[in-house]
Amino acid sequence: MASVIPGQLLCTLLPPHGTPSIIDLMSLRTVCFLLCVYLLGGCGSYQPPKIPFVQPISEDEEVKISREFRRQAKKTLKLVQNPEVERYVNKIGQRLLSVMGPQPFDYRFFVVENDQLNAFAVPGGSIYVHTGVMERIGSTDELAGVLGHEIVHVKGRHMARMSGPDPTNILALLGVFLGAGGAQAQAAAALGQALAVTRQLSYNRQIEQEADTLGVKYMAEAGYDPRAALAFLKVLEQERVLNPVDVPPYLMTHPLTQERIAGVEGVIRSLGLKQPKSDFPDPIKKIQTILRLENHESDSVIADYEKILSQNPKNAEVMHLLGVAHYYNGRWAKAREYYEQARALNPRSPGIDRDLGRLHTQIGEFALAHLAFERALNAEANEALNYLSLGEVYEKESNLPEAVSAYMRAYQLSPTWALPAYHLGIVYGKLNRLGDAYYYLARSHLLLDEDEMAVADLERALKVLGPSSPRGQVVREEIEGIKARKR
Repeated sequence: MASVIPGQLLCTLLPPHGTPSIIDLMSLRTVCFLLCVYLLGGCGSYQPPKIPFVQPISEDEEVKISREFRRQAKKTLKLVQNPEVERYVNKIGQRLLSVMGPQPFDYRFFVVENDQLNAFAVPGGSIYVHTGVMERIGSTDELAGVLGHEIVHVKGRHMARMSGPDPTNILALLGVFLGAGGAQAQAAAALGQALAVTRQLSYNRQIEQEADTLGVKYMAEAGYDPRAALAFLKVLEQERVLNPVDVPPYLMTHPLTQERIAGVEGVIRSLGLKQPKSDFPDPIKKIQTILRLENHESDSVIADYEKILSQNPKNAEVMHLLGVAHYYNGRWAKAREYYEQARALNPRSPGIDRDLGRLHTQIGEFALAHLAFERALNAEANEALNYLSLGEVYEKESNLPEAVSAYMRAYQLSPTWALPAYHLGIVYGKLNRLGDAYYYLARSHLLLDEDEMAVADLERALKVLGPSSPRGQVVREEIEGIKARKR
């Protein structure tokens, strides 16, 4: 199984004739690394003999690997950048992390636009999930099971423990220079190297069992239904039965064995769980709708939901999702109609007031937008999306101090999210507070792993703030720290 490569990723490395190759833009070492981690995905299908624990590479080395991977992944993988999708996945990840105790890494969660069933973790805290997983699961709890499993691999430093103290055991086994023969020949050779490394770095059964056991335990502690982990395994099994030839990448790297299923069942029984309280309606339905809309399927989305509504005219969730679909198409009146009907039927529907607030903002009804966001904040006081949207209203009203306050709250609630920092930079610029403007633009660049642009903006901030001022000294230290980590 491990010899099969996800075709879509490989295609991104083998461009059409006459166009620049991605391999011309990155080292072959990184290409191999991308392929290896993509294949590894968090769990190896190749089960090597049990090996003794070895002293791992340092946590700092893992952070560097994670950062470099993110930079190259931005060039190679198509990432979903819809704010609601980004925050949904991050919120699940952070909720799981909240019960795991102190962490050595800052975790980052990304969604890859790819219909294959796959998810994977990179040493140092970067975790990727494909839209193919999100489109097929039946609940948020199932996604929590996937993310929990991958977080445990990172938290437990599993890949580092398997590879030893030399970071080149993760990277440079991939760094063999692959000779001439053109981009496609080099990519084929890189592929062979990645497969060889996959076999050397595959997790053993003991580590995989640790990820299953702790992942289910943390799910339960975070308030998710751990039985959803089994439900996701059934999705995988169904996929394998229906499509035995084109095996999902997740199954290549996460082998579905009866031993594994029995182990998860045993952990769930040992927890002695009561029925967990789940959100209703489950927000996964809205996220799946947004993914379809982002994929330009608005006509089919509307047709599907209109059919459901014709059979059940009082379905508030479907009304809400129809409103979302019409909003994406710029049909403001129709979106408003469905939003208001949905809210009348279920005023506690997740995100309905935020969606109404966005709509009122779009059509210039700012007073109604403020009322909607007030209700949204009463329902979800710590949701960064609410403050980001509220900031946009204030910005459109030219109430810039209040816009700063709202964006700052969003930034504080989601300090690894680049969008609030970017908006802070823009609004501070409008207020002619250039030191703050350059500083927060730099923060947004750092969160996007754009170090050179971040340093440039921090240097501009330093000129405005003055090198000897207290804030200037802090900025200078940040500049030195960014430059030092590149040495």
